Amino acid sequence: MEEVADSKKAEQIEIDAPKLPINLEEIIAYPTGQFASNEFKIEDEEVQSALDSLPAFPEDASDAELQMLFEHLYSLYKKEYQDPKEMFTSSTVSEPDQNEAIVEKIETVNVEIILDSSGSMANLMGSKSRMELAKESINKFASSLPKEANISLRVYGHKGTGSDNDKKLSCSSNELVYPMQPYNQGGLAQALSKFKPAGWTPLAQAIKEAQKDLSRYKGENNKNIIYVVSDGIETCGGDPVASAKSLKDSGIAPVVNIIGFDVAGKDQQQLEEVAKAAEGTYVNVNNQEQLQNEFTKTVEESAKWLNWKNEQDIDVIYNSNIQMMDIYAVTDGWHMKNNLEKPMILFSLNELQNKGKITNAQNNKIIDMVEAFYMEQMNSIEELEKVLVDATQEDLNATLDKIDKIYQENVSQN
Repeated sequence: MEEVADSKKAEQIEIDAPKLPINLEEIIAYPTGQFASNEFKIEDEEVQSALDSLPAFPEDASDAELQMLFEHLYSLYKKEYQDPKEMFTSSTVSEPDQNEAIVEKIETVNVEIILDSSGSMANLMGSKSRMELAKESINKFASSLPKEANISLRVYGHKGTGSDNDKKLSCSSNELVYPMQPYNQGGLAQALSKFKPAGWTPLAQAIKEAQKDLSRYKGENNKNIIYVVSDGIETCGGDPVASAKSLKDSGIAPVVNIIGFDVAGKDQQQLEEVAKAAEGTYVNVNNQEQLQNEFTKTVEESAKWLNWKNEQDIDVIYNSNIQMMDIYAVTDGWHMKNNLEKPMILFSLNELQNKGKITNAQNNKIIDMVEAFYMEQMNSIEELEKVLVDATQEDLNATLDKIDKIYQENVSQN
């Protein structure tokens, strides 16, 4: 008999309302309430009418019946929520257009030219010496660099003569005549005037010194390019192949270009081996135009890829920051809407108690239900926020690594 009475009582206070959502997906899908607008206040006539239409609850109402009242009130005030997951998208990398114009603004391209000033550079090629042609090409090349690029010039074998008596002096002649800095027409012209073709060929030592010159430019933010212009092989007993390998393994990560100036036979073979040890390129040129082209080609390619990398880095970092801000904006929206939605339920419970429809004890019991429901909801949204923010950061790091890998793969080929 008692079970039948309980059943009748439950039927008498049946209130039509969907079950409470149990996760964030269900909260998002749950219908927006009749009084979800921020314009509705508890004292509004429509709200009061909805509360007046509710039945009075007996003192012995079950927890299930009180839960039913909470579900009904939630259905009246539930706001519309946006899914924070919609804010997350994986970053993409745009492959560069191989034919796109070079962007002029370059931040960290450092070019060092290592020039052979041994006696053989005085040999004529047409009406001018190899040295004259090389100096003209260097000056023209330097003047064409973007203003943000740096250039330096090191010469070797420019002291003494080719005689055995002067070998020690000549082999020890290695000088950075124009330290790494932006192009300065007068400064470079003065540096180029300091030396003439003279003695022996300490190529190995010149490569070692170049490694020291560039040692402060390590790191992924620097692009280092080395040109070695020589018309002959090492003649001072050094090992330029070993020096080239040390240069490659130094952490400077230079793009090394060995330019043979009208060489052949054993001389060409050694220079090719030096290029191979540095994982660079070797080319033999026979006139000034070819030399000029070799100077220009690598810097243009490296500049294009550096600008592509900088633009991609900026884009993905910007988009990642925007995505994080969007995630925070959506989750902050949940907090804000909870702070409007929850009080309306609590105000309604107080109104129902004042109207004699629920007791103080019942009010307190439902308040506990409300607090537990919203606490769980906030914990879930904060956990999801952390997951999405961490995923955004991981995606950013992975994308930056991908950009750097593409960049390194392509500049190493130049």
